[in-house]
Amino acid sequence: MNVALFGGYDPEYPRVRVFRQGLAARGVTVRDLHAPPRSSGWRRTPGLLAAWLRRGGGVDAILVPAFGHRDVPLAALLGRLAGVPVLFDPLVSRWDTQVGDLGRARPGSPTAARLRWSDASSMRLADALLCDTWEHADFFSAQFGISRRKMTRVPVGADEETFARGARRREGRRNGEPLDLVYVGGFLPLHGLDVVVEAARILESKRGSAFARFTLIGGGMLAHRVARDVGSHGLRSVRLVGRRPYAEAMDRLQAADLALGVFGVTEKSGRVVPHKVFQSMALGVPTVTRRSAAVAEFFRDNEQLALVAPGDGAALAAAIERLAADGAWRERLGAAGREAALEAGAPSRVGALLVEAIQRARDATTPRAAR
Repeated sequence: MNVALFGGYDPEYPRVRVFRQGLAARGVTVRDLHAPPRSSGWRRTPGLLAAWLRRGGGVDAILVPAFGHRDVPLAALLGRLAGVPVLFDPLVSRWDTQVGDLGRARPGSPTAARLRWSDASSMRLADALLCDTWEHADFFSAQFGISRRKMTRVPVGADEETFARGARRREGRRNGEPLDLVYVGGFLPLHGLDVVVEAARILESKRGSAFARFTLIGGGMLAHRVARDVGSHGLRSVRLVGRRPYAEAMDRLQAADLALGVFGVTEKSGRVVPHKVFQSMALGVPTVTRRSAAVAEFFRDNEQLALVAPGDGAALAAAIERLAADGAWRERLGAAGREAALEAGAPSRVGALLVEAIQRARDATTPRAAR
């Protein structure tokens, strides 16, 4: 089977890396037909057309990776001309992200309307739609009228290198050392870093600054606000280290006693199980994140990870105290979490789901191609 990855995607984006590895594990040949991720339309379309003319012949399906809403119309046209199905992995709704999660567009504004149209049209044009959770599938169906029969759930998962690192991990905390908590991410609203700061403040006031050490790796939209809040509270247990090379960030996360997931209260944060959660679990690091119906699709609380109420710094602080006091529990969570992540989100598992979705889409489009 030959599959074309088509659009202005980032080949190194984790979701794309897992897709590529998963398809390769199932014997699928992947062809990259892509334009630079931030290229404008007048450069993007000719570049994609040229890539299709050079390397698109003989593919069995076109797959538009995450965030490729703008690329679906061209992919759909080429797919219909070639008689092959187009699968789209939106990962998120552009409208929901910009209006509901990031607050960059006002509800009811022309920008919001344009984003909503982009979501609906791209999802309807594709022959098959991939979603990371059933919660997202329900959202796409309710908001944009997409049939659930058109959707396949393909979890975010983690890449092969991350799982390989997890096989080598050993818990190294010694008695008397601060509990080592690590966050790696983009400081997005759905991550709820204000909750982490509040938990750190509670623990410092109750236990002192040597009880736990919070290392926040990365940068992004709310990094300045987090730095301000850390400074205003005079927190000595929280360290912001900025963006780091991927391997360095993974080294730091792999050595942590606990990984911090997401704790936000936006509706979107309850519909996702982000890469950072699968990643830390794949590493075998005990992981604490917010409770949601999406997480419950894959993992069990207190057995494979620790869940807390969203937006609740006191609940997070209490969970950290319990985990700090029970090293055996942390070890069990790390081991069981890794096994659960392997079962749900290893590249080979993701690849199997992709191949099934591609085959179903091919079966559905064969009569059209024959005509």
